[in-house]
Amino acid sequence: MPSSPTPEPEPTRREWVGFWSMIVQQTQNAFNDKAAQFLLVPLGGAIGYTLLGAAVESWATIFIALPFVLFAPLAGWLSDRFSKRDVMFGAAIAQLLILSWLCGAIWLNNMPLALCGFFALAIQSAFFSPAKIGINKELVGSRHLGFAAGIQQMTAMLAILAGQIIAGVVYDKRYAAAGGTPDVAWETGLLPMLVLAALAIPAIIMAWIVPRTPAQGAAPLAPKIAVEHFTHLRELWADLPLRRASFAVAFFWGFATFINLWSVKLAKTLTLGQEGFGTLSSVFMAGASIGMAAGFGIASFLLRRRIELGWVPLGGVAMTITAALLAAFIDPTTSLALLDAEALGIGPLIAAVFRPSSGAFLWGLTLLAFFAALFLAPLNAWMQDRYPPKKRGEMQSAVNLQDCLAGIFAAAFVEGLAAGIRAIGLPDLPGYHIQLLAAALLCGFITWYIVRLMPGDLVRVIGLTLLGLFYRIRPVGADNMPKTGGVLLLPNHVTWADAFFITAASPRPVRFVMDAVYMENPAIRWFCKLFHTVPIALGKPREALRTASEALAAGDVICLFPEGQLTRTGTLREVKRGLELIARQGGAPVIPAWLDGAWGSIFSYERNRFFTKLPYRVPYGMRMAFGTPIEPKEARIGRIRDGILEASADAIESRLPHWKSDPHQTANGYQIAQVNALVRKHAFARLPDDPEVDALTGLTRFSEMFRAKPAKFDDPADEKHRIWVGGSRLREKLTAAPARDEAHSFYDFSPDAHLPLELAGWDHLPCLAIDGVVISMSMPHSAKPHASSSPQPGVKPGSLGILLPGFAIDRSDEGRITLRGPSTPSAGIPLPDGYTIDEEGFVFPPQA
Repeated sequence: MPSSPTPEPEPTRREWVGFWSMIVQQTQNAFNDKAAQFLLVPLGGAIGYTLLGAAVESWATIFIALPFVLFAPLAGWLSDRFSKRDVMFGAAIAQLLILSWLCGAIWLNNMPLALCGFFALAIQSAFFSPAKIGINKELVGSRHLGFAAGIQQMTAMLAILAGQIIAGVVYDKRYAAAGGTPDVAWETGLLPMLVLAALAIPAIIMAWIVPRTPAQGAAPLAPKIAVEHFTHLRELWADLPLRRASFAVAFFWGFATFINLWSVKLAKTLTLGQEGFGTLSSVFMAGASIGMAAGFGIASFLLRRRIELGWVPLGGVAMTITAALLAAFIDPTTSLALLDAEALGIGPLIAAVFRPSSGAFLWGLTLLAFFAALFLAPLNAWMQDRYPPKKRGEMQSAVNLQDCLAGIFAAAFVEGLAAGIRAIGLPDLPGYHIQLLAAALLCGFITWYIVRLMPGDLVRVIGLTLLGLFYRIRPVGADNMPKTGGVLLLPNHVTWADAFFITAASPRPVRFVMDAVYMENPAIRWFCKLFHTVPIALGKPREALRTASEALAAGDVICLFPEGQLTRTGTLREVKRGLELIARQGGAPVIPAWLDGAWGSIFSYERNRFFTKLPYRVPYGMRMAFGTPIEPKEARIGRIRDGILEASADAIESRLPHWKSDPHQTANGYQIAQVNALVRKHAFARLPDDPEVDALTGLTRFSEMFRAKPAKFDDPADEKHRIWVGGSRLREKLTAAPARDEAHSFYDFSPDAHLPLELAGWDHLPCLAIDGVVISMSMPHSAKPHASSSPQPGVKPGSLGILLPGFAIDRSDEGRITLRGPSTPSAGIPLPDGYTIDEEGFVFPPQA
């Protein structure tokens, strides 16, 4: 398999223009559909029209769903056989013709003809739907699909909201002004329908602007296509995750149909189907549509980086609770006060909406729709991304078929419940409470099943949401992560919470490797199974290698911490051997990575302890840089280590635009703060006149950024500061100073820093700076937090300290080392001849 990802190209300006033109067209289409419905429903109520004993609102619900059942295969075939843009253009022309038909039917006072026109409008939507949904990925790609799907659903809901409010209120106002009698009902609806027909003309222009996307090569038209419902469903159901997701989407549309029809019937009961019916049903639908549009808008924000299915069960839980509370505790008759307020004007109506005594039911309906949108949006985006490209239209049509069958079932469910309630002699209003409670129970059962299927997704989305309150984690180089296939992710290891930080930043789900010995703890075992952790037996290398390689071969992103321990210095420790074998056997690319900004978190060893410290700030900014992929055959330890260091440079480089003043010097000051040497918010001492310290511009920026103000003293022997920074002059003074009883630290930036300096009571900590840029720093040895912890030296004899995070290493054929990073010139900083860097990052000058 190819080990390097092919980054998905960003959508062009032309494609983005096409996407937004499609959004305008589908918004107008949704507006006209809903406006036509909410003109015909009160018109039918005004003239008392029924067909086979059912009112217009019931037939309208069925007519909306039926074309998706009858024509789903043909609509899917059309969307795949031809460019989806051409299908959308044809749908726009058809809409204009059908709305003209509806105008003629109303002019003729012919409700059967009008219902036929409405049915034709629903047929047009059935053919338009797979094209408009399927074209999303073709225009914006996988990366922006979650955003695009959320925007598409949000604008559709806003259009539905506007259509039902405007149509219902306009019809009611015109009907009342004309006398409010059945003989003026037809005349009342004619002008609004003519306006809808005129509004269909701009949609044709918008459809023409959308760029023509390639046809996907479906088979030629044949009679069997018209009845391929079960073939498409079989193909959809053959993919178990798609099947389950499609059932959940169908449940949503069934639930939405139930709420829609239930609300209209409730409004009809409250107003006795007379004056105010159109307005109250529009108000109810407006609340639901506002909630749904807001839910889709929030979902597009939540899914802007990746599609996260954990929001589905969370939305289901909230839907269940809201529906149960609405059914059990809120009286819908209080909503009649909204009609009295509406008669006084928009101001009194808004005030009534926000009054608990009159607006509680409407707010409950709005919240129910909001959580329903949060339930649906991730499912829609995930399914669109998973569809096979050549079957996208057929798959979407099969999904539409299920959705509409669910809608028809929901309409029958409402009618059946109503008939049963009437049969036992219950009044209408208690019957509506029972209907909603039944829907809440069904929603609870579906949600329980979903939680059983994906408990890890639910826990993860809750955990990452809480994490986002305290940490702002920004991915860098996320395009380096292959979209599919196995990946071995190798980041640095800074904190106990790294797994959560990496999960939040990664564009793909990540499975972490854990020593199987921890699985003996029941709580840890449950948690690890929840997140599909890969347990390996470290005491059995061959078995561990096989287990990790198999997970890679299965196409998962597997994360290993290559240091095998948490850093207590802030720097990259030695990379353990064996990782290269896992990559080669799994046939997967290696992605070196760097978690920047984690040093300083309460979960890190900064300030020489874990946990027991206050955070410096909330929220805490972090970067997760994904480095350039390494081919499996090139995954040697040295190459992996250099890749991780290069990712550290990329992570800090991404911060440069936010540092307006001396960004390169600021970057070096930031690098100093990322290691366990000088302490943030703690002063250090220096001599008043020390040119080697004065030249360290990065040190100056460190003291300014992290409030570590330097204190200047002439004689280190007379002062009690325990941390000193200096060069040759301070080194000379210390050689003549008396011994100290307490431990003091001397960060030595002199040219002779690598030479031993034996001073009683002083830790000599050699450092290296080149052209004023701090390159490496020694630091006191870190204490072992546990007896089993590995030692992590901060000093090595003859070295000039450990290379700071944020430097990438280039090696010439002659062995010369050049450092690149955000604090270096564009050409980098070459180390002097003979300098080397060992496996723990210690920098050594040539040995005499």
